[in-house]
Amino acid sequence: MEMISKKELLQITKISYGQLYRWKREGLIPDEWFIKQSVASGQETYFYKEQIIPRIEAILSLKDRYSHDEIKQFLNPNAKERKFSLSEAVLIKGIDPFVLRIYAQEKNDLSIFDLVVVYFFSENQALLDISNYLLLDFGKIVSLDQYFYLVKEYLGKPYLIVAGEDALFDPQLTLIKKQSLSEISGIIAKELK
Repeated sequence: MEMISKKELLQITKISYGQLYRWKREGLIPDEWFIKQSVASGQETYFYKEQIIPRIEAILSLKDRYSHDEIKQFLNPNAKERKFSLSEAVLIKGIDPFVLRIYAQEKNDLSIFDLVVVYFFSENQALLDISNYLLLDFGKIVSLDQYFYLVKEYLGKPYLIVAGEDALFDPQLTLIKKQSLSEISGIIAKELK
């Protein structure tokens, strides 16, 4: 993944040094996302661009509508408590109502994991047989610090693997797509504002 320096991040997102570190202290941005690297002048802090930018955009879009605790709960990889109504979910750009209807057959409200799963399958329904996956309770087996990997064997159908960022796969498998669940949750957060 592409790295971005703290200085570049502050310029791009137009937030202050103080805001960035306040959000770190408040648990809105995980400590482990602040990566120290040696440079000629000492040490510099870097971030994974595709991870940090959606997170900051999500925080900015939610901060006027939700409390810090609610935002933390929403963005936290262990945020299983926050629930969303079906009427909120159907308004999220990128969520297909057909996929949502299949997934939410017996649900009155959805967790962040549910929204991430529905969003991912909405985007990839042409590649995957969604009926094989949508009845799984992803909230019990997945956390937002993981990734969805779409892989396939030579001339085979694509299938889904859920694993950490540095997962290793058999060389016979071709990686079609890798997507961070945290990144998807950031996209969803921006849509909910």
